[in-house]
Amino acid sequence: MRRKTKKILLGVTTTLLAAGGVIAVLSMMNPSSPVRRSSISLVEDSDPDETGAEPEGTDPRKIEAAATEPSGPSYPVVELEVPEIERIDTDIILEAEEAAYTGLLSVETLLSGFSGEGYLTGFNLNPGDAVEATCTIDAAQHYDITISVYADTAVTNALAVNGERIGTFTIDESGHFVRVTFSGVYLPKGDVTLSIQEIDGQFALDYFEISDYDEMYQMEYRESYELSDPSASPNAQKLMDYMGMHYGAKVLTGQYAAGSSNTEADVIFQLTGKYPAIRFSDLAGYTKNSTAQKTDAIAASQAWWERGGIVGLIWHWDAPMGVSSVYAEETDFSLMDALTDEDLALLTQEEIDELYDNDEITEECYTILRDIDTVSEELKVLAEQDIPVLWRPLHEASGDWFWWGADGAPAYRWLWKLLYTRMTEYHGLHNLIWIWNGQSADYLVNAEMYDIASLDIYLSADKTYSSRHEQYVLLSRMTKGEKMLALSETSSIPDMNDMFRDHCIWSFFGLWYGEYLIGEDGAFSEKYTSADAMVSLYNSEAALTLKDTAAYFLDGEEPEEIEKATVAPTQPTEAAPESTEETDETEA
Repeated sequence: MRRKTKKILLGVTTTLLAAGGVIAVLSMMNPSSPVRRSSISLVEDSDPDETGAEPEGTDPRKIEAAATEPSGPSYPVVELEVPEIERIDTDIILEAEEAAYTGLLSVETLLSGFSGEGYLTGFNLNPGDAVEATCTIDAAQHYDITISVYADTAVTNALAVNGERIGTFTIDESGHFVRVTFSGVYLPKGDVTLSIQEIDGQFALDYFEISDYDEMYQMEYRESYELSDPSASPNAQKLMDYMGMHYGAKVLTGQYAAGSSNTEADVIFQLTGKYPAIRFSDLAGYTKNSTAQKTDAIAASQAWWERGGIVGLIWHWDAPMGVSSVYAEETDFSLMDALTDEDLALLTQEEIDELYDNDEITEECYTILRDIDTVSEELKVLAEQDIPVLWRPLHEASGDWFWWGADGAPAYRWLWKLLYTRMTEYHGLHNLIWIWNGQSADYLVNAEMYDIASLDIYLSADKTYSSRHEQYVLLSRMTKGEKMLALSETSSIPDMNDMFRDHCIWSFFGLWYGEYLIGEDGAFSEKYTSADAMVSLYNSEAALTLKDTAAYFLDGEEPEEIEKATVAPTQPTEAAPESTEETDETEA
């Protein structure tokens, strides 16, 4: 039986405020097709429907740890190519009326609050309309690019740099000029051209502004990170130490498996000559009410650890009772009906039964506890062998598609606390490294109950993935820079050079399975990632693969001296005078 899959797209969009200030918002878009996975992106494209049968392959229980990997292609080490950053103070204002414009666009002065001699109007999707503002950038670094715009109705349009769209902006009906800022855009030294790509039109443009930006340069990569569980197992602590020592210097490669085989990892090896360091799989189908196809994720995880790899697990938790689905729209199960003030996490089964029999907890609450206990018993197989697990439950909570997030942040946080405490303190699963994947500051849980923060980011196949620095910075703000950050699900691999250029170096990434890696013929598909890009990343000097983790966890080899990413200091220069115009401001 094939599991139904779904995709929801999120967008980083603009929200305009009635008062001044800067704000970044993650906003959900309505799903346009039942395709697997969510995303946080600067685009609003959706993908066609995609489902797939579980791939066939070797039974993981028959895999034995081998002294050497099978033969595959061999490539030289790919060195990082990161431009030198020159940090200088910058503030350049390009008035729209002084830019090059064509078509039916014209300069007007009827609206109030503009700067300069006027503003550009007439953006009505007319053929031939175009505006370009060109200036010279004195230093290769990251910048804020701000536009001052006006609209009488809610419209969406896009900003382009040197002809390439960097993102869209939405203006609500405001009645005055507002500032929209795109943060952390890397610009090389030399001439740069800013332009508007109309989507809806119906707005006026006052000016473009380019100013220096330094938030991403403030990202710190610590030497070590403490686990939230004070009784963490030796190998859990060893894995966390390994990740901490490399965070900001190297990136752990990761791949999701659709089933119990290593089909996806084998495809990567045959292409790149390297296996991913992390094998991610799913505990879907492990609970009583679930109708999802169950794979032998536990045995597959054991086999991967025996090869020297890192184990990652997620849990598509079908509703504990009623219609079996993870999706809120498909089940009548409500987390709100399970909430209770009773302290349940450390109770025995007999005590839980008594509460239920006396109607002191609901059936929803009772079945939630039953499922947690069921999955915990499965995970004990790994705990007893001290196999550490990158554990990511209750993922993508801030969207309303999964039942564990659809009833709001307070209910979600109640469930997270119950899950964390019962698994850790009652069941003694001290091998888990907890990954919070709530995707919104509203859903952030207690910092003492998770170890790594992550995002799932999907882009359409025709979009450049780059580093996703926008989301990295947002996640760092959410967690106050105190946690390692990870790219827990992706549609395409990130660009290694861009991650180091942008000083936003994810600790690991996990590429989803199916069409994101393999085509209908079972071979590597270049739909989302080119073969050259995959080979380059897996052979990068900054990539950690199975060979590296096996050397550490199996052979006891200590890593060579690790140098973490640093950024250039600010160069003392005289900035151009700042604009004194008072307008609303938002960040895109």
